[in-house]
Amino acid sequence: MKRALVLLAVVALLLLSGAIAPMFKSDPGRVLIRFGEWTVETSVLVLIIAVVGTWIVGQLALWLWRLPAATARRVRDQRALRQLEKGLLALTEGDWRTAEKALSKSASVEGKTTARYLAAAQAAEGQDAGERRDYYLEQADPGRGKSKFLVDLTRARMLLEGGHRAAALELLTDLHARRRRHPQVLELLARCRRELGQWDELRELLPALRKAGIHDEDELAALQLEIARNQLLDCDDADALQGAWKALPKAMQRDAGVIEVFAERAGRLGRAELAEPVLRAALKREWNPALVLRYGDPGAAGASVRLKQCEKWLLEHPEDPALHLALGRLCAGESLWGKARTHLIRSLELEPTSAGYDNLGQLLERQGELEPAMHCFRNALRINQGRAPLPLPSEKILLSAPAEAD
Repeated sequence: MKRALVLLAVVALLLLSGAIAPMFKSDPGRVLIRFGEWTVETSVLVLIIAVVGTWIVGQLALWLWRLPAATARRVRDQRALRQLEKGLLALTEGDWRTAEKALSKSASVEGKTTARYLAAAQAAEGQDAGERRDYYLEQADPGRGKSKFLVDLTRARMLLEGGHRAAALELLTDLHARRRRHPQVLELLARCRRELGQWDELRELLPALRKAGIHDEDELAALQLEIARNQLLDCDDADALQGAWKALPKAMQRDAGVIEVFAERAGRLGRAELAEPVLRAALKREWNPALVLRYGDPGAAGASVRLKQCEKWLLEHPEDPALHLALGRLCAGESLWGKARTHLIRSLELEPTSAGYDNLGQLLERQGELEPAMHCFRNALRINQGRAPLPLPSEKILLSAPAEAD
């Protein structure tokens, strides 16, 4: 650009000289310059030519003076570009050592080097070289403007990928305060809070994530459900659990996965009765074997009510293995041993499951039938390991055992 302007100025001067030359032919004019004892007398045209000629000679001399340094700088720049290309290609291939070496050489030249130092930091991170990574990041940090933001964003990403979530969160929180709508900041901050289990804070980010278009609606819905389930699991007492449940949107209170987590947490807190009406309403809307098993919690209060309800459902779902398993557990909890054995065995006939064999084993062990009980426990372990269960000993006796007095 600068050379073009100089050339344009020279052309303009030549054109101007050509235009005014006829004027000087008729009246060349006189210029008298006196300096001390020196006196110079000449025409205006000669003076102009002398000034322009002196300027041109000066520019040529200056160009020749600067030529060696400019040539050396171009050579360094070309070498740096070659090293940059080599480093970026090695970085793409995952050759971290070669990439770091080439990129550090590329960044050693004068000029804008932020991007080169960031790439070198990524190569060092690939080798778990934390000290060299931090050095490159410090070199890339100009301490101002967009470049500093990019350096901090890169540092936060590397901290998060390295498992340093607390440090990454602090940096990402600051970045979010500066750029509240930046997609990469939002994505990394959401990931960090998710990995740290900060579900309340993650829920507050959902509107921003939706506006930024980072996730589609299905992904956002799945994330929202994950947040809801984990918020329920984090409750330490029944009051907190009820509060968290009531705070959920109505649509989530109808989700089977969320209901199952609510029922599971209520059972662990010794308040399974809190989930009974929720489970019953959900099963009325749509039959779900997982929820049936939660409804058949033998340790919950009101087990007799649950037992009667399951017996009503049995008329509509006589061949449902989950319902038979739930009935077997409830009957065992009420000391109805014969009915419990019948339902548990029927559940295993319909679908062999680890939970079914475990519950039958507990029942047989309680009744002193230790050998078949151990076989049940082994089968439960085999199913958990992905192997097929083995036939139980004296299976006919198990199937035909008379019920004890209920």
